[in-house]
Amino acid sequence: MRLLSAIFFLLFTVSLPAQDYAAFQKKYWDYRARLLGTDGTPGFVSVGPNPGQSIPADGRNFLSDCQKDWVMTTQCSNTRPGRGKMNWGDATAFQGFYLAMLALEYANLYREGRINELEETARELHYALTAVIRLDKGAEEKFDLPGQWDGFFLRDDIPTDFYKDSSAVSGLRFFGEDGKKVECISSDFSCHKNRGPINSDSGKFTSQDQVIGLFFGFSLIQKLVPDQFYQDSTQTFGKLVAQQTEKIMDLAIRNNWKLKGPDGVRISNKWGGDFRGFNNLFQKTAVRLTDTTANNAFKTGGTRSVGWVARSTFDWAFWAQADRNHWLILANIVSSGIWNNRKMAKRSLKSDRVMFALAYSVVNDVPVHKKIKRKELEEILATAPPAGPCFDLPDCEAPVGWLSNNRWVYPNYKDEGNPYGIAMEWNGIDYMLFYNLYHYLYGQDMPAYERKSTEFIKK
Repeated sequence: MRLLSAIFFLLFTVSLPAQDYAAFQKKYWDYRARLLGTDGTPGFVSVGPNPGQSIPADGRNFLSDCQKDWVMTTQCSNTRPGRGKMNWGDATAFQGFYLAMLALEYANLYREGRINELEETARELHYALTAVIRLDKGAEEKFDLPGQWDGFFLRDDIPTDFYKDSSAVSGLRFFGEDGKKVECISSDFSCHKNRGPINSDSGKFTSQDQVIGLFFGFSLIQKLVPDQFYQDSTQTFGKLVAQQTEKIMDLAIRNNWKLKGPDGVRISNKWGGDFRGFNNLFQKTAVRLTDTTANNAFKTGGTRSVGWVARSTFDWAFWAQADRNHWLILANIVSSGIWNNRKMAKRSLKSDRVMFALAYSVVNDVPVHKKIKRKELEEILATAPPAGPCFDLPDCEAPVGWLSNNRWVYPNYKDEGNPYGIAMEWNGIDYMLFYNLYHYLYGQDMPAYERKSTEFIKK
């Protein structure tokens, strides 16, 4: 299968015109239909205000036997009869990518005068952003305490019975006329039964990687659509971003950058509870994301000492960092803007995460550096599979390069798939975010950006 994928990759790259812009955009709207679901095909996200809603699943497998699936039997306590599993992992970190994608979609539509097409995107962005606030306000309830909006948040609030939908004829939320359905779910909060009783150090709450992902998405919102809002809301997107950022920063500062939860339990660095290494960058980012005009806002002794040293280390010793940390550093640089575009281009290219260099140009109002070749960006867009990224499923036709659940976070999985052998089809937000950045930066000679009613391409 790997050999066939490699051959497909080479043939597809050579045969597709490098400037097939209409095909790139059509693929984007096909992926969007796939993400939300059509009348006949289940989606990856249920948009709305209730627990579990407006948080996209990262992957699904309609063939999974809920009573035999490895994750369900070893990690979850809600194993039940049924077929078809949907998974959420590190949901708040990846929520930042979803927010960034939606902010760019809104900005692309707005810039090209598609005013009548904005409301649907505004609605989806509103619920995705307020889902983050919902996760914050509900976290204390897991300790039998009144909920507070205080920066301490859940990674997800997916109910164990989220697959159910009493308003649907099928009784299932993710159900298709083609017979595909989801009858069990796994997520950080609903699973991991082997981690012991729930406490603040159980890997289910606020952590530095979750905050970094959110701040990345917040930065695109604050740059592109700060004064826009959904018609049912009294708050602009920028105001909501500012309020949530202030809550997170206040929590971190109160805890001297080493977080603990409402039960008094310290969140270990194993789960990302120690913010000291990133606190200088968080401070720079928070000034940008909030309403403050004071450059010294959110500064503490820690941001001037440990945080400053760590920030310097991320720069001169970037390649000494573990590869899994590269996306965290690059996302932080996008949000804080402390490097120049040459350094950003060089390091994002070498770490196989060029998306962050494009995001850096958008957020920081600088040109794309000449090291980044447009033709190479188009090759990435061209090779994305029409039916979405996937791994190890019988009908998976994703080529080498699109086997990872997110190629910008885990590029080491994009050619061989995940090392755990877990078969999945992925939500495709990595392609959609990348396309929207590409169109925003290069749209001057491309077909008009407009919402297309496209049917998801079924095999």
